Amino acid sequence: MNVIELNEGRKVEYELRGTKLDFADGTLTMNLAKYQRDYPVTKTITGDAEGNLLIDGSDSRFYVAEVEIPAIEYEDVEVEGEAENATMTEAVEGETEAAEDTTAEDTANKTHIERKAKPLNTDDVTLRLWSIEDFDIL
Repeated sequence: MNVIELNEGRKVEYELRGTKLDFADGTLTMNLAKYQRDYPVTKTITGDAEGNLLIDGSDSRFYVAEVEIPAIEYEDVEVEGEAENATMTEAVEGETEAAEDTTAEDTANKTHIERKAKPLNTDDVTLRLWSIEDFDIL
C-alpha cells in the first residue's frame, strides 16, 4: 500500500491485514475488496464532532484519510464445460449442428473462456493521511 502524508503532525493509526484496512485500533475497518469496482474508487475517512470515524460522512468536521482503491483487473481463463452465457451456448450449438460427421474432436470435453476478476492487489491501494492534531478519536 502506498502511503502519502499530506501535512505535518500526528496521523491516525492504521493497519492493513489482507484486504482489511483498520483505523484507530478497530474504530473503523474497511474491507477494501468489497469497495472495488470496474473503475477506481476513492473513499474519504472523516471524523465527526463526537470523535467517530466515518466513510464519506456528511456530518464530518475533520479530514482523517483518503483511500484510493484501484479498478478491478480481469483475466481470461479457459474453463471446461458448456458456456453458461446464452450467446456462447448458441454459438456452440450452431457449431455442433453444422458438423455433419461426429469425430473424436466433437465428443471431446468442451471448453470456453470466462472473464475472472483478479484478487485486489493491496500494493496498488493508496492511503493519504491528514494530520489529526485537533481531533480526538473515540
